[in-house]
Amino acid sequence: MIMGLLHHDVTLLNFDNAYPWQHKLSDAADEWIDLADIAEANLFCAERALTEIGRRLSARTGRGITFIGNGNYHYVTYLLLSEINRPFSLVLFDNHTDAKLSDGMSGLLSCGSWVAEAAARLPHLQHVLIVGVSAERNLCLPDARGKIVHWPNAGEPQELLSAIPTEDVYISIDKDVLNRAFAVTNWDHGHMHLRELLAALQALVRTKNVLGIDVCGELPVPPADVWRHADQLRLNEQANLAILQSVMCA
Repeated sequence: MIMGLLHHDVTLLNFDNAYPWQHKLSDAADEWIDLADIAEANLFCAERALTEIGRRLSARTGRGITFIGNGNYHYVTYLLLSEINRPFSLVLFDNHTDAKLSDGMSGLLSCGSWVAEAAARLPHLQHVLIVGVSAERNLCLPDARGKIVHWPNAGEPQELLSAIPTEDVYISIDKDVLNRAFAVTNWDHGHMHLRELLAALQALVRTKNVLGIDVCGELPVPPADVWRHADQLRLNEQANLAILQSVMCA
């Protein structure tokens, strides 16, 4: 069931002008939130920038599926998770853990630390399942706190579902978890087939109460170079649309 997905609202965040070039995805959006003017927000997010991003997010009308932009802004998921006020699990599809305990820069949340920060600070977050991290092979290894588990691949959806202890879940997707045949990001990639990701998403949506979904992993391209990267941008849009369709139709 998709009770938490609030009428399938689609929100696009504009940090880096990733989505104006994705015309079909843009047409599907219910709401745009402009964040491009916020300084100190790329990779590492200063506290004042995080506060302003949170303020603008809180004014949005829907809480369905949010497209964030490139992976440098994946820490926005932390803000989206902080809105949840009941026990839930995070299911993260990502080629990286994003769970560094510290980036050594006081007061900064980053795309590499937000999972660890969420696990430590958000009281309603009960469990984090990170699916597709390349460094993990055939083992499911809990971290020292026992709250974060690495899952090597989506595999059989029923096995994935059995690893989630709560009925309520939030899903976050970084397209760098996919093989480069299905998306192109500004980070190194994993090996997951798009079909594998879509099957896992559909199983989650059909079985769990999904409180929200976000997607990142766009390729940052300067406007003058869009034509050089047209095929890559088209590939990313196709992946975004496939993800959107899979959760809408589940």
